[in-house]
This record gives sequence, C-alpha cells and structure tokens, in this order.
Amino acid sequence: MKSVAPSAVVDKARTTYRNRRGRWIADPDAAASASVTVALHPPSETAVAADPDAAVAWVRTWHGYAGHGTVAWETRRWRSFGTQDVPVRVVLSGAAEIAAAAGRAAEWRTLTDRRQRLLAELGPGTAGLAAAVAATHSRWLGLDDTDFGRLVATVRWLAANPSSGLLVRQLPIPGVDTKWLAQHRGTVESVLEGVRGDRDLGVRALPRLCEVAVLDRTLLPAAPRIFATSLGELAALPLRPTVTVVLENKEGVHALPDRPATVAVHGGGYAVHELADVPWLVASDVVYWGDLDTHGFAILDRFRRRVPQVRSLLMDAGTFARWRELAVPEPTPAGHVPVGLTDGEREAFELVRDEGMRLEQERIPWPYVLDRVAAL
Repeated sequence: MKSVAPSAVVDKARTTYRNRRGRWIADPDAAASASVTVALHPPSETAVAADPDAAVAWVRTWHGYAGHGTVAWETRRWRSFGTQDVPVRVVLSGAAEIAAAAGRAAEWRTLTDRRQRLLAELGPGTAGLAAAVAATHSRWLGLDDTDFGRLVATVRWLAANPSSGLLVRQLPIPGVDTKWLAQHRGTVESVLEGVRGDRDLGVRALPRLCEVAVLDRTLLPAAPRIFATSLGELAALPLRPTVTVVLENKEGVHALPDRPATVAVHGGGYAVHELADVPWLVASDVVYWGDLDTHGFAILDRFRRRVPQVRSLLMDAGTFARWRELAVPEPTPAGHVPVGLTDGEREAFELVRDEGMRLEQERIPWPYVLDRVAAL
C-alpha cells in the first residue's frame, strides 16, 4: 500500500467535520471525545529497498510535519536497514482540532460560541432547545453577527410574549421588520419551538381580502359595486344572491357585467376553500370558473370538498378544444390528481394534463364568456 502524505490528514478531517458537525453541536460531550485516526502506511522493507531515497524523503516529511494532530512513531527492525523509526498514524483529538485540521477552526468557534449564547440567553439546560439549536445550526451559522443578534432578540421577545396579538410591523424588537421576519421566520419558529414547545409566534396577520363584485346593485344598495373585504366581514354581509360566481383570477371579477341576483367573488386560488365559511355564499347556487389547466381543476376539487354542490363554468373539453389556439404550455403542472370532478370536468382535466397546456380564463373571447354566463 502506498505511504500516506500529510494532505491525507486534511482530507479526512474535512470529511469527518462535514459529516459530524451537526452531531457535535447537538452533543458537546461527543465533540470533546471525537477523534480521527489517519493510518500512514509506512513502507515495507521491500519498498525501502526498491526506492530508498523516496522512503527517506517520506520519513523526513513527517519529521517536519507542522500540521494538526499527533504523529505516532514506531520502531521497525529490518534485516537490511537495521532499526528505523517510522511514522505510523496521525491522531486528531476533539472537534476543535479536527475542525482546525479541516481549515474550519473559525467556523467551529463561531458555532460553539453561538450555541452557547443561544442556550444561555434562551433557556439553559433545556433539552428541547438544545435539539432545536442543533437542528437549525446550518441556518444560524450563515447569519452575520447583526442578524444572529436579531434572531436571539426575536426569539427571546416572542418567548416572553407568547400571545401579543401584535402585527409583525408592531413588534418592538430593534432591527426586526416585516421583511426580516419573513426571510427568517422558519428559523425563528424552529428555535422558538425548542424554547416553549410550539411554533406559534403569537402575532396577528393581516386578513386575506376578497374582492367582491355585486352584479345586482339591489342586493347591497349602500355598498360600492366592487370592493374588497375580509372573510369575516364578507360572511357578515346581508347578501342573499341567487347565484354566486367564484373566479380563480381577479380580472374576471372586474370584467363581469351586471346580472340579476348575482354576486362575483375572487376565490384566492388554493385558498378558495375558505369561502365555505361564508353562509350566504354556500346557500346560493355556487359556480366556479377557473383556468383550464391542472391547477384550475385542482382548485375546483379543493373547493368542492367543502362546497359539494359547486358547479363549474367554462371548464369543459369543448371550451378548450374550441379556443385551443389561445392556450400556452403549462410550465409547472399540479402534482395533485383531483378526484371530485364530474365526468365532463375530468375529460377536460385529462386533456390539458396530457397536452401540457393551459388556457387562462381571461383569454377566452368575451362574447363567448358572456353567452355562457347568461345561460346560468
């Protein structure tokens, strides 16, 4: 076997550090007792005889070794060369020395210093926190000192104020704004869960606003024809439409003309199922109009699970076939296969799925749309 050069110590240290770093952060005792042994495979007497100059140079290399770790030497007694001391292994002891040999000494100091700070300031001795800190170490390691300080301050404040009910913009944490929390929310939630056992930030989010078009002004005379409101306020409106048209896209809400006893509502994409909590909507004849693509049918399927009586509009194979030249390739089809479709809807779903195409609802010529709406 070929004798080992000093570079092998670096290579093995790097591999070990990369593979065990997370375990060491989770268990400081394991970090302290960690070790790496690099066998040097000194030349045999036969190899020395074949190339004595190379053997001497190799031994001198290890005599002059200034790298990390302890070089162990053993005595060899050879018939042709007498007694010779040769290096047999290098031993690295402890995570710090392994990290130094791997060229990661500064990184390891940062990891251990920050781990100690997180535990000291957020809950020393908490097993759950120690596990959360270890699980998120690659994320908080990548933060600069300022952002790491913000992480600690944010988790500390949220842990002390578990049900503040504040909006994110109202949090009185220096340096922490809406964008910062949005960017680092996953890390904050994970560490917070380690502190108190749940990921709830205790903050209040702005309500999702639904755009509504009252197509029959007699249904709500005092309101604007088109307005946006929260789901709670939408549910409380004194509306009694005969037909409610739920649209996947906002543009259609604005484009639909006046129509007796009808209200149009933007469904909010995959949030459409939330409309099931609007009593007057569920009590009406509910019609859903989405894009002719796999996502449109997946959204319809989700809506129908909560509002079983919903029927679709312009989501049939005939409409797609008639206006196929207006369709475009669907870049990222839905992974969900809908199960709650009618036979006609399923035929259209399979058609757009197999062809990899999508026909946005607004691209269908408006006279054709109005004829179908009038037929409702």
